[in-house]
Amino acid sequence: MLGYIWGSTQRKFLVIMLATLIAVNGPLLLLFFVVTKDTLEREMVAKQQVLVDVNSKVLSKLIWDFDDENLKKWTAAIATEPDIFSIEVLDDTDNRLAFVSNADDGNPASHEGGTLFSKDIIHVIDGNDYNVGTLNIWFMSERLRSAAIEQVAYPAILFVVSTISVLIVALLANRVMINRPLSRLNEAIETTHRSGTRKRVDWSSSDEFGSVTEAFNEMQDSLDKDEAKLLKANKRLAFLYHNTPVMLYSIDHEDRILNVSDYWLSATGYAREAVIGRKLREFLQPDCTEEYLDSRKRLFSAEHMSFEITSVFIRADGSPLDVLITEIRDFDKSSTGRQSLSVMADICQLKAAEAKILHQARTDFLTGLLNRHGFTHRMNEAIDAADADHEIAVLFFDLDNFKWVNDNLGHFAGDQVLKLVTQRVSKLLKTDDCFGRFGGDEFAILLSGGDVRARAVDLATRINQVLKQPISLSGRQLQISASIGISYYPENADTADDLLQTSDVAMYRQKGSGRNGHCVFDVQFGQEAARQLEVKELISEALKHDWFELYYQPIVHLNERSIVGFEGLLRLVHPDMGILPPREYITVAEQTGSILEIGDRVLRLGMRALKELEQQPDWQDAYVTLNLSAAQFRRELPDTLARYLAQHDLVGDRLVLEITETTLMQNSADLDGLIEDIRKLGCALALDDFGTGFSSLSYMNRLHVDTVKIDRSFVQGLGDTSNKDASGKTAPLVEAIVGLSEKLDLTVIAEGIETEEQLGSLTQRNVRFGQGFLFGEAKPLDVWLNGPLKSRSSRYALPDLKELEARPY
Repeated sequence: MLGYIWGSTQRKFLVIMLATLIAVNGPLLLLFFVVTKDTLEREMVAKQQVLVDVNSKVLSKLIWDFDDENLKKWTAAIATEPDIFSIEVLDDTDNRLAFVSNADDGNPASHEGGTLFSKDIIHVIDGNDYNVGTLNIWFMSERLRSAAIEQVAYPAILFVVSTISVLIVALLANRVMINRPLSRLNEAIETTHRSGTRKRVDWSSSDEFGSVTEAFNEMQDSLDKDEAKLLKANKRLAFLYHNTPVMLYSIDHEDRILNVSDYWLSATGYAREAVIGRKLREFLQPDCTEEYLDSRKRLFSAEHMSFEITSVFIRADGSPLDVLITEIRDFDKSSTGRQSLSVMADICQLKAAEAKILHQARTDFLTGLLNRHGFTHRMNEAIDAADADHEIAVLFFDLDNFKWVNDNLGHFAGDQVLKLVTQRVSKLLKTDDCFGRFGGDEFAILLSGGDVRARAVDLATRINQVLKQPISLSGRQLQISASIGISYYPENADTADDLLQTSDVAMYRQKGSGRNGHCVFDVQFGQEAARQLEVKELISEALKHDWFELYYQPIVHLNERSIVGFEGLLRLVHPDMGILPPREYITVAEQTGSILEIGDRVLRLGMRALKELEQQPDWQDAYVTLNLSAAQFRRELPDTLARYLAQHDLVGDRLVLEITETTLMQNSADLDGLIEDIRKLGCALALDDFGTGFSSLSYMNRLHVDTVKIDRSFVQGLGDTSNKDASGKTAPLVEAIVGLSEKLDLTVIAEGIETEEQLGSLTQRNVRFGQGFLFGEAKPLDVWLNGPLKSRSSRYALPDLKELEARPY
């Protein structure tokens, strides 16, 4: 029954409308009836009460006068009211004086459904009330219900008629506006479902159904286009499947071949009907079947998502074909005929490609030599083949000052030098020797046999000789050299990595000894390397726990004997070992890269010292010089200086940065711009250890420095009375430096002044500023600020800088 009622949209609409009208209008009609009935009851009760009250007053006079005749007439007149069952009049002793009844039996007790109204009859004489009897009137309740029904019936009928009219209009509207377009839409859908052709809906309106039908028609058009595209794509897919030059095939869960591409047939020589339905394992070489079946078993047990194996496929003519089989698990669990798309590839091409890749992975692209990976592989092979009479030697070398070639002549010139070195050294090697390049300018040579010790030393000597020959490059003549380290297996190391490391240590030992030569590894080198490791760990601890401090050596105006500034010298103050010498840990820091963090610490400590001097009235004009390592001259150095100056609210005109000629040589390509940016901050630059390098004059000509510091070796020569020749040569050199500096408007500071004789010799040659143990060794800044030098009356008191002949920078 419910299925029939809900069988169509119109029936659903009718049921919903009826249910809504009943649910909404039924309670309203009932409420109207109840309210009308209550209103009528209250009106009739009030009317009956008035009737009783009025007649009781009239009857009081008749009873008082004992007018029984008129009493009965009045009582009969009252009984003519249509709502009265009966009337009874009693005297004050409850004797009936009159009684009129409209009932058949005349018994008041038989008036079922009647309502009794009783009232005492009071007669008033001279203001006194006298109870002369009782009036009882029975009214009919049925009259009340009849009146209520009469009041409700007409509105109710009108309400029902209007409701039915609304329902009929709504049904007609639903049929025209909803059912008709829905029927047409459903008809189009059914037609499309049955015939497979897409039918459009013939309906046009400006309402929602118009929009729906328009969208439906557009969807039908779009599906037509998509179907056409899908058919085209399927044709394209089939074309690609059969014509792609890869052996594609499909197999089911039972290993039966379901489909193969045309290329698969062409490569194997089979006809399609000869392979469809057969198992692939039947075409594999028997000794390959077990591995193939195990791989498929793991694949379909969800142990693996795919597998790749190499196997041998037997062609139709019986010839074997090495193939790589790749199969991916089918994830369509809902499919009953599960299958997977598999690929067979000719493994001969793959092996050729792997061999080529392996060769490229182990070969240096520039020189054609073995790279580190390939060279290490050959070393491992040589170590595995070595015996008691078979030794191995490794020569590890790089080119001295090769960075200068790249920086000044360009990387193309550097590559040409590396190729030429490869050619020259290769001519010195035997066929069994192994030659490799590790990147940059690092090379390694592997020698094996019974006479490797003598051969290694002889080969190193010949390499140094052949590399000394000048190189013509871009119209220039270059001369290069190499530092070579030699180590032996198994004497110095028992693994390839250790053998390379020991030869590398020996090479750096040779660099420290003057370069352009060779050095054989010694056990002591390893001990020194271990010490370097200890120092490296010590540096890390010092940075972590803030053990680095700056000690300050005064810079003195030599004629005035007054302090004009301080040079900040780095010290590592260990809590247990005390102050450690800087030479050892600075060298290690430069090799490991921690010199950058140490240099940053020096800058921050120097800024703090400048701020502290600024806050002391006697030292406000003193300046501070700081030593910078070559590694610190990076692009971000000016920004770092500006940030630290701003943090301490300082200006840069009392900060001097010292650089060495080595720094200039290693950073010459980018140094000009860095120095210019630093000078824009107000900072001055001093050229430290002047006179010890071979290119000082060229750098003074090209770069803008403010101060040159005469190296202590020249100062020591001035005071060496035991060697007249040395002293006689040193003095003219110092005079030349001073004269050149005056011409270039540079300030000169002499370092390492230890005796009065040296001081006198310098002042005679117009050197105005200096530092050294004669004036004091480096100490914490607090010692200078709070010590005897704080007073202007002291021998080394700070003078008014306005009295100085020139600024110290």
